Amino acid sequence: MKISGFFISLLVLAGATCAFSQDAPVIHPDSVKGKFKPTGVRLGTGVINIIRTSANSNLTELTFIADIDFYRYFWNVEWGLFERTRAGGANSVYSVEGSYFRFGPEINFLKKDPEKNALFFGLRYARASFDDELTYTSASGFFDNDQLAISNSGLQADWYEMVTGLKVKIWKNLWMGYTARFKFGVDTFERNELIPHDIPGYGRADQRSAWDFNYWIMFRIPLRKQPGSVLEAIKPVDK
Repeated sequence: MKISGFFISLLVLAGATCAFSQDAPVIHPDSVKGKFKPTGVRLGTGVINIIRTSANSNLTELTFIADIDFYRYFWNVEWGLFERTRAGGANSVYSVEGSYFRFGPEINFLKKDPEKNALFFGLRYARASFDDELTYTSASGFFDNDQLAISNSGLQADWYEMVTGLKVKIWKNLWMGYTARFKFGVDTFERNELIPHDIPGYGRADQRSAWDFNYWIMFRIPLRKQPGSVLEAIKPVDK
C-alpha cells in the first residue's frame, strides 16, 4: 500500500507539473536583452564649480559629466579643467593648472521608475595631469632681492572614489542632481622638491583622503523609447 500510494502521489505531482508548464509564462531572451539597451545619454556640468569660478578671480574650475543607462546601471564619465593661483607669505605665489577625468559604474536603487530617476551608488577611477610652480623672493642677493622659482612639469596623480547621489527629472529633458564622493589612494608627492598644494579634481595634495560634493544640471538626449515593464517581456505560450 505504501508503494502504490507513492506512485499515485508521483503521478499527481507529474500531472500538476505538466498543467503548470502549459500555462507558465516564458521569458523571451530578446525582450530581456532589450532592457539593457541604452535609452538615453545625459550631458551636464557642475553647478558649484561655476559658482566658485565666478566668485574667485584666482580660480577656474569647470567639470563636465556624461552618463548612459543600461537598465538599472549607468556608465559615468567626467572631465574637468582646473587653474588656481595662491598668494603666500614672503612675496611668494603658487600656481597650478591641469585637467582630470573620472569614470566608473553606478547602480540605481530605484528599480521601477519610468522616468529613469536615480538614487545611486558607484565607483570611480580618476587621474589628473597638471603643472605647478612656486615663485618667491630671496633676500640673499647682494644689491636687490632675487626672484626665484621652483616648478613641477607633467605631474600625474591617480586615485579612487566611492560615490552616491541623486539624479531627478525636472522638466522634459532637463535634469538636476548631486554627487557626494569619498576620494582616497592618492600620491602626496612627498619625494618632490616642490610638493604640490592642489591636485586638479582631488583637492589638497597633503590629504590621503578627501570628501567632495557637487550639484549637477544635465540635459538628456533620448536614444530610443524606454522598454516596458518585466511583465511585458513575459508572455504565456500559446496552447
